[in-house]
This record gives sequence, C-alpha cells and structure tokens, in this order.
Amino acid sequence: IVPSTREFTLLGITYGLYALGLVMFWPAIIGLVIAYVRRGDAAGNFMASHYGWLIRTFWGWVVGFVIGIGTLMALVVPSAIELGQIAKQTQQIRLPWEMLGGAIVGGLLITVVWCWVVYRLIRGTLRLADAREVP
Repeated sequence: IVPSTREFTLLGITYGLYALGLVMFWPAIIGLVIAYVRRGDAAGNFMASHYGWLIRTFWGWVVGFVIGIGTLMALVVPSAIELGQIAKQTQQIRLPWEMLGGAIVGGLLITVVWCWVVYRLIRGTLRLADAREVP
C-alpha cells in the first residue's frame, strides 16, 4: 500500500515535533499523541514502523532522562545540603567530590540520552525520505 502525500506530511510533522521536543519537551508529547493515534491507520505499510519507532523513542527518552535526573538529584542534592550546613558553621565553602562526580555522571547520562534521540530522529527521517521501514 502506497501512503498518500498527506500521510507522509503528517509523519514528517511528527518527526519535527520530536525535534522541537529536544529544546522544549511539550512538542514531543504532541508528537507522541499523533504517533499513537495514527499508528493504527498506518497498519499495512512501512509508515506503521515509523510510528512505532517514534513511540519507542519517546519512552526511551523519558526513561533515560528520569534516570539521568534521578542520578543527578540523588548524588548532588545531599551534598548540596551538607555544603550549605558546613558553610553556615565555618563560613567556608568546600566542594565535595561526590557532588562534582554526581553532576558529571548525571549530566553525561542526560547528554547520552539526548544524542541517542537525535540519532533516532535522523535515522528515522532519512528512512522516511527513502520510503523505507525503520527497524
């Protein structure tokens, strides 16, 4: 089944909403809703694989960000609280290594997830342009 130009356009808009979601998260949520709604309508052609790809990308993105931010918060917040208490008592600021390490680990996780989403959006868009399925 050959999809219509309208269906191609809507899928391209969905990819665009995800791309906007890289800087403002709410457009990706709109893209997710479109992907869920249109997935059934695209059954039987290669576009269904793209909607599934986008849905999996979104949930992987959310899980990755939650883990990254959770790691950041779990390692940085306790150290920041301790830092504030020590600063009040001694009038000195000592940056604990755990705080710096937590910021680096959490920040790296968030960066890796962001790059993974960019990769998936580029790969999906290129395969859409060639009218091919995504894995």
